Amino acid sequence: MKTEITLHSVPEEKPGYILILLYIAFVYGLFWVMDQCLTYFFSDINNVILIKILNKIIWIGLMFLNYLIVKHFLYLIRKQRKRPVIYPALNISKEGITYYPENKEAEWGTISEIQIIDSILSVTVDFDSKKDFKLNLFNTDLQGQMKQTDFEKLLEYHYKKEIYIYSTPSSCGCGC
Repeated sequence: MKTEITLHSVPEEKPGYILILLYIAFVYGLFWVMDQCLTYFFSDINNVILIKILNKIIWIGLMFLNYLIVKHFLYLIRKQRKRPVIYPALNISKEGITYYPENKEAEWGTISEIQIIDSILSVTVDFDSKKDFKLNLFNTDLQGQMKQTDFEKLLEYHYKKEIYIYSTPSSCGCGC
């Protein structure tokens, strides 16, 4: 059994280029449908000035929507090109536990309580609430390194007090 482990963050999911292109095609398809609907609804209007005014208003609205779509499209491309940042999130060793994102260290003797509720690790430190932290284990590479039960055994190996572990059973969605 491993006695030390370092959990790393999981990179954020990014949309692929194909998905971005499908998104753009869908949005411009909606533009075409809106254009066809507006043409149908305004086909009975005989007043030329009213048609020109409505045409300008709709054109300005569609250009504004087009600007927002292109801006979002460029944001998605920038997000896709950005390299994922993977950083250490949690280290468990024989000396103690270290939570890297907030630079908090706690020795095993100073920890008053450890809980894992629905894959959220919560550590409470005696007399120093500034060292308390919570970590969602789904945002780490825990599943790639070991099973959650093995992780819980590792914590029990180092932390001699009782660890509170609770998992909410999955619901079928029926409200029962």
